[in-house]
Amino acid sequence: MKTLSRIALSVAVAMASQTALAEPAPGGTLTVPIITTAFTESFNPYVDSANTVAGIVFEPLAFINALQDSTHYRLAESFEYADDLHSITYTLREGLKWSDGEPLTADDLLYTFELAGEVAVYDISGVLASGRVTDVVKVNDRQVRFDLANADSTVHWDLNAYMPLPKHIWEQASDPATFTNPSAVGSGPVTEVSYLRPQQMELCRNPHYFEEGRPYLDCLRYRAFNDNSQIQPALMRDEIDWGSNFIADIDRTYVDANPENHHYWYPANDAIHLYLNTQRAPFDDLAFRQAFSVALDREAIVDLAAYGYPTVNDFPGGLGHYFEAYMDQSVYDDYGWLGQYDPDRAMALLDEAGYTDQNGDGFRQMPDGSPLSFNIRVVNGWTDWVQTVQMVTEYLEEVGIKAGVNAVEWGVYDQSLKEGDYDVAINWSLLSTHPIQTFNEYFHTSRIGQIWHASHGVHSDRVDALISNFGSLTDEAEQTATLAELQRFTAENMPFIPLFSNPTWFQYSTSRVEGWPNEDNPYVHPVFYTVGKNTQVFNNLYQKQ
Repeated sequence: MKTLSRIALSVAVAMASQTALAEPAPGGTLTVPIITTAFTESFNPYVDSANTVAGIVFEPLAFINALQDSTHYRLAESFEYADDLHSITYTLREGLKWSDGEPLTADDLLYTFELAGEVAVYDISGVLASGRVTDVVKVNDRQVRFDLANADSTVHWDLNAYMPLPKHIWEQASDPATFTNPSAVGSGPVTEVSYLRPQQMELCRNPHYFEEGRPYLDCLRYRAFNDNSQIQPALMRDEIDWGSNFIADIDRTYVDANPENHHYWYPANDAIHLYLNTQRAPFDDLAFRQAFSVALDREAIVDLAAYGYPTVNDFPGGLGHYFEAYMDQSVYDDYGWLGQYDPDRAMALLDEAGYTDQNGDGFRQMPDGSPLSFNIRVVNGWTDWVQTVQMVTEYLEEVGIKAGVNAVEWGVYDQSLKEGDYDVAINWSLLSTHPIQTFNEYFHTSRIGQIWHASHGVHSDRVDALISNFGSLTDEAEQTATLAELQRFTAENMPFIPLFSNPTWFQYSTSRVEGWPNEDNPYVHPVFYTVGKNTQVFNNLYQKQ
């Protein structure tokens, strides 16, 4: 009997261990660095410039998980198109609640879109401003129908991103455009503010979260940093768990410092460009923009400024290597020279366009003899980009152009790009589900003032129509032809200069937290600033046992 009892006990212990391994025990805190001057009681996901609220305090309807090639539903349970593709109906999950216990229903979703029609900042993907969505109708307590201007099989890519707002909270705001939601009522995995000081904020689990058993972690702690140069030492010292920044010589400086727990994974990411403000001289001159492009040695910039991590992008059609499968070869055949280092051609273009050294100071002047100089805007502390811009100014100087580095704080940078108040700025492109969304952010006039990618000043009615009508195309050949025309438009007009395709800057520590996506388990793209993806990562993390 004693032997049987010991066997039974051993089996029970083994089964309990297997259960524990299968479902991590709750508890623990994730620490994430945020570049900001100070945390405040601001929990409005549509004015979330610090990337602390969207996807964390508020959930989207759904998101496309490109790494799994699937739609990952969040607050929505499903969506369904009408047979004629002139409407789409979203169904919310049953029994949803806000973090204060109030029901989350179709009324909240309807209110969110009514608000988006009145206050531009809430129209996060521009579906109302562009006229793609003509009406939003409540079907029942869980369903909302979106009526479309045209047959559109792709509008869900953009509708997914909207985050329903609690009507009972927002309707109390005197000005929704500036409302901060100080009580942090939301729908995401963490909503309870346990600590808030200018340099640190801690949010803990939502008592009414819809996803049973998640999150595993109790809390998410944000730490404020001025720039990346401060984040890197904190990563090395294991003070933070998740890094999303450039680190020079990462194997030696980060991994070797703690090989057991320090890791990184750099899957393909967005294209990085120099955006030119074509509403200002000399950037209103195509010949100048072309000369600017061929003056740059992208290979050297990637190797020296970015330690070889990115991939050189010499494709002039607006796409990076994340969308390499969509690149049109004919566009490269005709305009690929724009991405090649050719200082002699740069100087010839400048000479022909009248940009010459008229006073003998070693630098070129404008054709009318006025000074020619400008600054390239970059975020202070983004070391790889600052180094990139520095190298760009050096290459420009070699062809007689005087340019400087204008490193500013994030808030200044973000606002100036949205308002078009810059000469040149280094920035990323939208990492989207499909290239048509990226072109929408680049060119559609409804995005001007809403997103910095569209502030360069190159737009056309034809391009608006191509983008707006893409969803009505059911023939793959027609879709391909549209993308090819948009790429050719980009190359012909060069509103931005491609530099390289970024890797995803993703460093993670397993000292305290496990469950990270990685090359062996690529369950989602590991970016904290992308709504839905950040939720998915956070909900899969658990404290180290």
